[in-house]
Amino acid sequence: MNLIVPKTQHRGPIPDAVTSAAPAGLPTGRARETNLFDIMRILAASMVLWAHAYALTGGSPPGWYGNSVGTMGVKIFFIISGLMITGSWLADPRLHAFALRRILRIFPALALVVLLSALVLGPIFTTLPLHDYLLAHGTRFYLWNIALYPVYSLPGMFAGLPYPSAINGSLWSLPAEMAMYILTPFVIGRAAESARCSIAVFFVVSAIAGVYFVRYVTIDPVPVFYGSSLTSVLEMTPYFQIGALYAVFRLNRYGRPLFSICLFLVVGAGLQVVSSKVNAYAISEILLLLTLPYMVISVGSVTVGGTLGRLLSRADVSYGLYLYGFPVQQTIAALWPGRIGALGNLALTLPITFVLALFSWKTVEQTALRLKPGRPVRKEVQNGGS
Repeated sequence: MNLIVPKTQHRGPIPDAVTSAAPAGLPTGRARETNLFDIMRILAASMVLWAHAYALTGGSPPGWYGNSVGTMGVKIFFIISGLMITGSWLADPRLHAFALRRILRIFPALALVVLLSALVLGPIFTTLPLHDYLLAHGTRFYLWNIALYPVYSLPGMFAGLPYPSAINGSLWSLPAEMAMYILTPFVIGRAAESARCSIAVFFVVSAIAGVYFVRYVTIDPVPVFYGSSLTSVLEMTPYFQIGALYAVFRLNRYGRPLFSICLFLVVGAGLQVVSSKVNAYAISEILLLLTLPYMVISVGSVTVGGTLGRLLSRADVSYGLYLYGFPVQQTIAALWPGRIGALGNLALTLPITFVLALFSWKTVEQTALRLKPGRPVRKEVQNGGS
């Protein structure tokens, strides 16, 4: 099952003038100009919903580079998160402020969707009497999702569906995302220049481990820690770290949007030909790790203004799309069992989930982010100044 991951609160272009202090994702003060990372996140969310539409109606999602379209969407989120989170830390390397920003971004909206699932969706669709459902251990246990412990089922819900019992199968990667947040200050340190060696080594090690343990060998049983599969964490870690690598080395300066898109398409097409003759499962992951981040960061760094810039600056719905997509899709599958295929499920899900995501942004996420700590003002001393 696939998952999208949340974005940070940063907007704006990524000018070279600020990359030495904060290599990515910082506003430039031009209120009507922003980058395309919001669009990339919405695209990633839509890819995950697309994949889930197949899984939740009994089909198999399309894929490329040896990944389902949903898994690729998750990896896009990790790439952007690695770039933005690293930039956030380097712009303000105060541990308490960094931690508070991460908490305010993830937990308020997560708590809302978990409570709505357990206390609104559950009573409507459970096959148990309402009293039994509310007092059941499984109902209380589901609330552990708020603490990033993945719990996927609620008592008496969705048992007869093609993907049975799952309420929100998207929550598995949030612990992995939080683990990356926790590691960032210790891997990066307080300055980009001193972090280059450590982040490069950490990326290479995580990439080797991810490819080897996910693509080369089969671990049985899969190790689980705090409700999360360690192989899933290993698979996503290098994508976060390569985003951090781009931030620390300021590699976004070398982004070429059109070239990066063409490179991604040509390499992917070549893999389709080669994979029909040899087993390119591991090679495809290595090539994806090289081409996907380059394309995502090259395109995401493009700045836009005008009407599009104003629209993008008003709301960030990508996290809400991630949080509400799976429950909406399961609800649709339950209301019309066997009568709506994958594309029909997706067509109904997208507008409903967008409205819920916008509601989440306006009522919870935006309010929480207003509480985030400000960045310290850097005083500049000029020669001859007073």
